[in-house]
Amino acid sequence: MRKKKFYSTCSAMACVVLLWICTMSCGTKTLTPQELSKGSDTVETGKELFVETPQLKKVKGNSIQIDPDVLYQQQISPEMLITDLRMANIKSVHFFMVKDWDGSKNDELLKPAYLEALKKENIAVWIMLLGNCVYGNSSLPTDWHMEFIKPYPNPGIKFYSFHRPEFVAWQVDRVKRILQNYDVDGIEFAESYFPEWKTLTGNGFYGDVSQYARKAFTEKYVGNNAATLSFDYIRQDQRLYTQWMDFRAAAIISFNQKIKAAIKATKPEVLYAVWGMGVRKGTIAEIREHFGLDMPALAKEVQPDMLVLQTAAQDWLDPALSPDYVLDYAPLAKAIQTANPKVALSIQADIVSLSHSNPNVQKRDPSWWLRAFDLSLQSGYYSNTAYEYAFAKKEGIWPTANLANPVNGKLYQEASLQSKVIADAIAPLALIKEQGAQWKMVYTTKGLGWMYIN
Repeated sequence: MRKKKFYSTCSAMACVVLLWICTMSCGTKTLTPQELSKGSDTVETGKELFVETPQLKKVKGNSIQIDPDVLYQQQISPEMLITDLRMANIKSVHFFMVKDWDGSKNDELLKPAYLEALKKENIAVWIMLLGNCVYGNSSLPTDWHMEFIKPYPNPGIKFYSFHRPEFVAWQVDRVKRILQNYDVDGIEFAESYFPEWKTLTGNGFYGDVSQYARKAFTEKYVGNNAATLSFDYIRQDQRLYTQWMDFRAAAIISFNQKIKAAIKATKPEVLYAVWGMGVRKGTIAEIREHFGLDMPALAKEVQPDMLVLQTAAQDWLDPALSPDYVLDYAPLAKAIQTANPKVALSIQADIVSLSHSNPNVQKRDPSWWLRAFDLSLQSGYYSNTAYEYAFAKKEGIWPTANLANPVNGKLYQEASLQSKVIADAIAPLALIKEQGAQWKMVYTTKGLGWMYIN
């Protein structure tokens, strides 16, 4: 998700599949994807109800992230954008803001022609902000910076601490300003965590261990008159380290609560999405320890409209990553859904960063990422997204063509007339690839499949 993906292995976005599974104390009911996607306004999960509001319906299904800087650099017109989004059955877009934009009206950053084209096409718009950092030059006070165990090597990224109330207040104010200046469907803060996965004994990109953070921790858990504890001392004392993990998790929960409150007080109909993290073989407890992300508590205590699982760099950096890796995140999804059965779950993939930074790596072409998208929805996720549209265009992994004179036809799971029929009469949205003279892999509103065209 971050631009730093192209030169850092620290953090990123990616793809995952969330299974809507609710385990209630009064009993357990496992919901099928068919139950969850049947289009009713409510889905019963034990004693709780998932309410599919009109606002949520706008963002149901496939979505994509868009970096407006890259979009304009690629000279992609509003008309071309809409054509491309149709080919991937995109229902919402996430405009990804990485600089210290304060939310003021800025027609160069968010060009009105693009917003108008999306609105005309009924494609919902999210404003996607970063919770813990800013790219490029920043006017924010250096006192708000996180401190890592070892210095972060890229000076182009400035990390800021959730322990700093002034920084949180700045984020709250920018959200209010955005809502005053733009008609959007949702606001979200990605990468709202403390860096980084298992870096305590690795590269040292672990924060925030600043004097300010440690002083606040010491005052809360030891006493106002106690000498500020060193991080080494905290780390070596199991009781203190447990409290330190609580301290970090509470700061992120509080941040998200304040952001959501600001949104709902300004424009109650605007959706708020919390972002979590997915790591294959990573447990809820490990993610809480290393990222400060207590995802069940975020779901329960923040009560967001949506919770998005971001794929960690440890996963999207795997050149052999299969599109079905999202299934490995099922235990994380189950824990989140158990904590709050009413939250809509989404999953985010990185489809371009690895091949962009390493030309020797096989690209995740449409047959890879559209399969991952389909699998996420079939597995019960309410939505999905991926990093990033304009780079995907640049790398040649966005669908580029449709069939000449497309007509409704049978959509097969495999390139065989004996294969399972996915849909009996469906029109292709995009041509993905061909096999022989007649078989075409296409994308449709029913997903990816094969058509036999004689």
